[in-house]
Amino acid sequence: MSKRETKSLRSFLAATAFAVLTGPTMGLAQGSYAPMPCPDPLPWDGEVEGETYECGVVTVPENHDIPDGRQIELLFMRLHATTLAPASDPLVYLSGGPGGSALGEITTSSPLFKNMQSIRQRRDLVFYDQRGTGHSTLIACGPMSAALGIAAETMDIGDVTLEEMEAIREDEGGTALWFSACALGYAGEGLDLGQFNSISSARDIAMLTKALGYPGAYNLYGTSYGTRLSQIAMRETPERIRAVILDGTVSPAVPGTAETTNKLRYTYDSLFDLCAADAFCAETYPDLRDRFIALLGTLADEPLVFDPPLIPNVNLRKKFGVIDKIEPDFFATFALLNNSFTQGGYAPFFPVIMTAMESRDTDLLRTVLGRGPVDEAVEVAQAPALDDIFDTDDAFFTEALEYLRAAEQAPRDEDAAGLATDWIDTVLAALTASLREGRPQAEVVGHLYRLALLPVHGPDAARLIDFANTHLPDDVAQTANALVGEMAETDLRLTMWSISDIARNMGPVVEGGHMSYAMLLGINCIEEVGFTPLDYVEELIATNPYPNVQLRSVQDYRLTQVICDYWPSPFAAEDILYPVVSDIPALVYAQGLDTQTPVKFGEDVAASLRNSFYHEWPIEGHVIAARSPDSCPGDIAAAFLDDPATAPNFACSNAPHYTTMAFELYHNEVFGADAAE
Repeated sequence: MSKRETKSLRSFLAATAFAVLTGPTMGLAQGSYAPMPCPDPLPWDGEVEGETYECGVVTVPENHDIPDGRQIELLFMRLHATTLAPASDPLVYLSGGPGGSALGEITTSSPLFKNMQSIRQRRDLVFYDQRGTGHSTLIACGPMSAALGIAAETMDIGDVTLEEMEAIREDEGGTALWFSACALGYAGEGLDLGQFNSISSARDIAMLTKALGYPGAYNLYGTSYGTRLSQIAMRETPERIRAVILDGTVSPAVPGTAETTNKLRYTYDSLFDLCAADAFCAETYPDLRDRFIALLGTLADEPLVFDPPLIPNVNLRKKFGVIDKIEPDFFATFALLNNSFTQGGYAPFFPVIMTAMESRDTDLLRTVLGRGPVDEAVEVAQAPALDDIFDTDDAFFTEALEYLRAAEQAPRDEDAAGLATDWIDTVLAALTASLREGRPQAEVVGHLYRLALLPVHGPDAARLIDFANTHLPDDVAQTANALVGEMAETDLRLTMWSISDIARNMGPVVEGGHMSYAMLLGINCIEEVGFTPLDYVEELIATNPYPNVQLRSVQDYRLTQVICDYWPSPFAAEDILYPVVSDIPALVYAQGLDTQTPVKFGEDVAASLRNSFYHEWPIEGHVIAARSPDSCPGDIAAAFLDDPATAPNFACSNAPHYTTMAFELYHNEVFGADAAE
């Protein structure tokens, strides 16, 4: 964005911060535990809510240094140990992101659930949504898209116009606009965004476990960002932590957002090492690394063009779409694809693909990447036509109005009926009726915006009543308030959780149950981007041995810095951005084709943890516990937790599906078994 656009952006965003009442959340006492129905059940055989697992909330201070200040609630799910005499030290699972929902992961990932079962044989498992994620005082940026449109249409915002803001939304500045507005909007709600950080979360874990009846030591299983949080917990609360498992490992010392420009180099290094160690690949495809570097230069100068375009198979099409030409950035997407699948994904095809590109053999590439005849049409689902009342000339209202349309058309789930559902249905029906009566869209979307921000204030009946009295017709407010009058605290929480689900759906990117993009950007801003200058990124790109094979550009990082101007950090670099040195026992997992936390990151962490055991899964991508075809990673972790001072038995990880890249098999699939001869 230009200097003028940046200045206008600041002016514009300032207009979206609506002042509201703030103060400590009422309800559950600090450090207390209250049972709650689980938002989603464990769908796995043999699991019965209230018998084999339970959910609840624990209240913690927003700022642990001000214990009497604002309070926030953390949602947890506890899976009871399958033994009748469980160990006193539970395992606490820390999800990735930042911004991931642990409850979302354990209720949807069969491999993760399976890998946890060996550990569960001897100890309880606790999954909790970190502050700002899931249903733990979710910070969702969706409502701020609506806020931008409201401000543009109803406020004096100086020299910036709605059309200019819509243009920014559609170009590379859109993300900066949205997430910057998000920070200002929640600051306007009274949240201290600087407290939504890893050190606060580490202290949350200690308070959560104590509230659940575990006053002594506990163990941590961190995945991705959760490995970073685990290490910070080792630093902040070492007396409470018995042992840790780090899966998809990265150090707090790594400025991960900046390193994204360069991570793929390690993935390709691993791939070339795998080929060199494989007798067939080394002989059939020698000097793969040097040839790859040469090919990147050729493709940069003269892209490989397909006429007609290449239509990839279904899996590839999800990443590439229809391919009309191949340039070096093809290999960035290719690495991400391999990271997504087990056992290397399409990586065993890489030597064939690269060789075909060297000879510019488009027919061979169609064979390897394509599906069916080359002129086969790609079906594109057409979105249903919108009712006229949901049409809008304001791009910032699109998602909010589409949500209202979907809510109106959705059949009522009688099994989910209750006070919370009835209250939500009453409010949404009233807002839709206002549109049908001809009320301005900015006014109606403004009501939805105010609704979406209520959950950050906790289970507060007074706020629901105030919202109804302020934003609904009198007769509807009377009905809604009568429902609130019948609500117990559990009903209030369920109502706020339902409103959080609305907030997830109001932005250009749906923030599903697994991810809060506000926390993804916010924690990275607070803990590393603010301390990592642009020239660091420029140097990484300049020294990348594989030019143009990167996940983000210098401009991308510059826009992230714009966002981070709006996220306050309570830290200096020396408070957070340095490696953890510890004697606490650790099991460190790294994956050879991991595009998010490459092998080098895991090696560096293991080197600084003096009592660590390191293991690499050479042909797998990010987080082995969420992708393994058996329970091997969990079995190793369980053995480690039984005796953290002794190296566990890694024998199961030597199985071919964990170690062998099928170069010869994939080569023969393309050329036939006799081709190499």
